[in-house]
Amino acid sequence: MRLTKKARRTRSRAHRAPVRLSPSQLVRPVAPEPSVAPRPTAPAQPQPVDLREEYRYVVADLKRIGIIAAAMLAVLVVLAFILV
Repeated sequence: MRLTKKARRTRSRAHRAPVRLSPSQLVRPVAPEPSVAPRPTAPAQPQPVDLREEYRYVVADLKRIGIIAAAMLAVLVVLAFILV
């Protein structure tokens, strides 16, 4: 039975001697305990947001995208008539 290259490699690794570690490699570092931030006494009240002011640029962007899409569609229709 013929083994694949990967099977031969894993089989040869299994017969190797165990890895020797130095004493400094055997010591695991201890993570410091995370500090807990104090909780606020009262939950913060959300400030009212004027959505029209927040998204005023969206309408202009949508108009620009619509104009570009209409122009591209018109070019495709013209090209369809010319090339057919």
